[in-house]
Amino acid sequence: MTLTLVPVTKYNVADYLEFRISIVDASTASYLSGTDQASLILANPVHHFLFEDDVLIATAAIKRKHDDDDTSVHILVDPQMRDAQHLTDLVIRLLKTENLSAVDQEVRYHLYPSSGLSFLEADMMAIGFSQVSENIKYVRDPGPPRTGEFPHAPKGEKLGYRAMVLDDDLIAQYPDIFSRITKVYERAFSGRPNMHEITAEEREKYYHQPDSGFVICVLGNDLVASTHFLKFDKEVLATELECLRKHWGTGATDLVCKHLIQEVAKRWNLPIIAYADKSNAASRRAMERFGLYPVQEHFSWQRTFPSGSRIDF
Repeated sequence: MTLTLVPVTKYNVADYLEFRISIVDASTASYLSGTDQASLILANPVHHFLFEDDVLIATAAIKRKHDDDDTSVHILVDPQMRDAQHLTDLVIRLLKTENLSAVDQEVRYHLYPSSGLSFLEADMMAIGFSQVSENIKYVRDPGPPRTGEFPHAPKGEKLGYRAMVLDDDLIAQYPDIFSRITKVYERAFSGRPNMHEITAEEREKYYHQPDSGFVICVLGNDLVASTHFLKFDKEVLATELECLRKHWGTGATDLVCKHLIQEVAKRWNLPIIAYADKSNAASRRAMERFGLYPVQEHFSWQRTFPSGSRIDF
């Protein structure tokens, strides 16, 4: 049986999203439905349909990042058949199309399990992959800020920082606010190897989507931090908090997250979920300072081929 990858384009992106939403778990489907995924997908051309003998069986995202000394290949496959053995077999078959006689720089493969599924450990180890912890999911129970949370917020207020929920009046006051948010994001995460590019126009679309919002923090007239939240069916996702490095330790992040939690409690009084890289101890400590607690660890499977070696799965 032959596997075929067909790139997603502006002509078939709607079909791609419809198919993917129909096969993933409820939380992922809610996120895909509630954000402007079409713009993100077309701006980052790594997405594909995966056919087997002309029958659509999965979607596949394959991202290749080339640096001076190494190459990283990130692969996520979402199969229509929601079965761990099927997913594992499908990914291994896809990997076999990657075989090369030799590589002139180190190549590292990162495989991510489809939401709600896992790879079979024995099968992955048999082809040389090891499990690596990637990030941790955190949850905060419903309700407004509690005693002892956000201990650095008073310091931020004394220093003159102001956190605000973005609304139409603030946008009128800061008509370039979405450009500012984008610039803060780019500066805050410029060193991250897999930083997603998000334009000011896309952020403005997020603002106008139902059950979505932004919290910003300013010092004087300067934007120093922001974050975005999005309501799913039974929980609210808090996305990455962007704060300029020079404002770390000032209490600005405590202020932003305190306002976010106040706003979520006022609108919906639902649990809040967020994610932190396993290696980011500062982010994890902040989560716990804000009343969140870890509930699930997410893993990838990785294998590295040294420069000059043969890629052969």
